Amino acid sequence: MRLLKAITFLLAVVFSLNIAQAQNLSKAEKKKLKKELKQYKKDPSSYKKMKTKTKEEMDQRDVTIAELTKQLDQQNVELRALRDSFASLNRRFNNLMEAGSMDIPRGTVYAVQIGYFELLKLDEFNKRIRTIRAENQGGGKRYVIGYFTDLNDAMEFGDEIKTIGIDDAFVSQYVNGVRNMKFDAQKAK
Repeated sequence: MRLLKAITFLLAVVFSLNIAQAQNLSKAEKKKLKKELKQYKKDPSSYKKMKTKTKEEMDQRDVTIAELTKQLDQQNVELRALRDSFASLNRRFNNLMEAGSMDIPRGTVYAVQIGYFELLKLDEFNKRIRTIRAENQGGGKRYVIGYFTDLNDAMEFGDEIKTIGIDDAFVSQYVNGVRNMKFDAQKAK
């Protein structure tokens, strides 16, 4: 009897709430709700089962939401780490591009030696101009400019260098990073 009174009270509360919301419900929706309430009045255990099932579903959804939130937080941490790593790699790449490579490219390339000096120090140019480098040779340094894949382009550049007063400029050849000391550009042409 107490259970019946509690269910009746609960149904009355639900019914009164539904009436408050009924203003927005269509006639078909109102009819359906009234039919449901009548079925729950006749069989209170089905109402209890429905309520238990609904609570279990809500609890399961809460667990799922908590798990997904945790996964999202972990992925956000990983994303921040990847962004930081990318930014670091990007800075390193930009520094390398600014500094330029002093390595001689693979394959056959040509460079213009602009002189051999024991006292003149042009190492500072190596940091600012990528295609000028100093090669240590017997206590002195030979300075070479450029990498040309075409011998004629290298010879033309060598002739240009001579016009600025570096009369002993000539084209040298490098094969896979090693200077070919027997190379003579005039004979190769």
